[in-house]
Amino acid sequence: MGARKSVGGKGYVPVLAWVRLGWVLLVFLSSAIGCGSSPERILVARKIVTMDPAQPFVTAMGIDAAGRITAMGSEEEVRARLEGLDLDVDRRFEDKVIMPGFVDPHVHPPLAATILNLDIVSAMEWMTPRGKTTAVRGRDAFLARLQELDGEKEDGEWLSVWGYHAPYHGALSRSDLDGISATRPIFVWQRSVHEMYFNTAALKELDMKQADFEAHPEADWEDGHLWERGALSLGAPMLAELTQPARYLEGLAMMTEVYHRGGLTMLGDQGFPQVNQTAEKWSLRFEMWRSDAPYRFALVPNAMFLYRQEGSAEAAEKAAADMLKESSDGVQFIKHAKYFADGAIFSQLMQMKEPYLDGHHGEWMMTPEEQAEVLETFWRKGWNLHVHVNGDAGLDVVLDQIEAQQQAMPDPDRLIVMEHYGYAREDQHERLAELGIEVSNNAYYLHELAPIYSKEGLGAERASNISPLGGLARAGVPTSFHSDFPMAPAEPLTLVWTAVNRIGSDGQVWGPDQRVSLDRALRAITLEGARSLGLEDEIGSLKVGKRADLTVLEQDPYAVEPEALRDIPIWGTVLAGKPYPILSK
Repeated sequence: MGARKSVGGKGYVPVLAWVRLGWVLLVFLSSAIGCGSSPERILVARKIVTMDPAQPFVTAMGIDAAGRITAMGSEEEVRARLEGLDLDVDRRFEDKVIMPGFVDPHVHPPLAATILNLDIVSAMEWMTPRGKTTAVRGRDAFLARLQELDGEKEDGEWLSVWGYHAPYHGALSRSDLDGISATRPIFVWQRSVHEMYFNTAALKELDMKQADFEAHPEADWEDGHLWERGALSLGAPMLAELTQPARYLEGLAMMTEVYHRGGLTMLGDQGFPQVNQTAEKWSLRFEMWRSDAPYRFALVPNAMFLYRQEGSAEAAEKAAADMLKESSDGVQFIKHAKYFADGAIFSQLMQMKEPYLDGHHGEWMMTPEEQAEVLETFWRKGWNLHVHVNGDAGLDVVLDQIEAQQQAMPDPDRLIVMEHYGYAREDQHERLAELGIEVSNNAYYLHELAPIYSKEGLGAERASNISPLGGLARAGVPTSFHSDFPMAPAEPLTLVWTAVNRIGSDGQVWGPDQRVSLDRALRAITLEGARSLGLEDEIGSLKVGKRADLTVLEQDPYAVEPEALRDIPIWGTVLAGKPYPILSK
């Protein structure tokens, strides 16, 4: 591998390759021509679910040439309100159900583009543009699958795998990977992407040093293992290998297909950038132009990345503020900043008040002192805030710090969102309500994790209360759903299905008192998702003046059995009035 240069203090990229890619992107973007506007028309459907309590269901809407809603009601009522205009009537959706365009306020395009290009060996099935993967469970089965993949690779080719999860797959070490191949570089990315495993050939190929591992508290040279801050600081050469430009752009194209098939029209990049600001920004814009992408992006500056890149919270805030000047309609930077508290729930590295069953402990992604510095600085500058937090002990620290800021500098209109909220106690739900804090939750956690975490790590009682949505509803805390793709499928209806049914991957119901109503779950993927990004005046519900961003369903979610919600076929989406059907597989 060629020499690599550190970029941005966190990630490494093949600099010359990205520079060449940048010139290509600029040429393409400079010649891009915007899509034509739709004519003034009436759109008719079997049912339109508005998410507006004042007018919850209608059958027609008017849409102007700018893609804005001009009238709502029956066809006759819309015609009357638009009297005098020359109207086209679009009846292609007469047998379908329309909802506000689905919103996923927390995804990571760089991770999606990277992982979709890897071999997926996971305890769950995944539907990707390359087909459906096979669920693999058990240590022997996991290692056997790696052996099969090794046999399929060309000489000198990397074997890079995502999806390993110790509770399902058992322990993993460098010697295990060396047993697969002593000559081929092998990299295994843990399910949460917060952990990395390497064989000896990979460590050598990446020029990783034993001394660097031994100097870091979250690294293990003997096992070839990095986690949390160790993965962030020492794993950068591997990220460079995974994000070679041609491969990365191919991954972005697959990402677009995944988002579209999920019925998504707005996505929040919850923590921009992840590795390299320039490369991520321009490659995303290029992909959206290339594909005429049927979605928009809201980008939330990554305060942790900027803090470590710039060296101080003050400099990080200034760098984040500079991003706000670069917004476009398709890729909008918003004055929201995200920082990180404890570790990942998929690694069981969240900070828990009660100990884990096996005695291990959680980790901090940012120390409490770093969190306090970033919080105070961004608070003082008027930013809305998102906090990655998964465990109840981590949440205690975060809430204490936020309460102190609220007392020192009250701002009742500031939006504060707890991201993930994997496990929390009833008293914490009440405290959120008192402090005016909202939640963006990955409802899918319950499905995949409750069955296995009941046996390892948390125990049955705490595992049953993963993703405590019922408690949040009872406390009156506004809650949106996100996939954190690829931590969950980018399928909002799957999140709704999980929240309404609480069915685990073992087929059992876990924590039935944490179920929520269908209406609340649908709001969580529409209006509440928009609200968590500060965009509720533009999208999230269907009202006059808002964007005509729609998700078109073949069935009515209010009419199917709760167990069938995730199986509702999606016809496609409409963005600013322009239809985007999902092409057959």
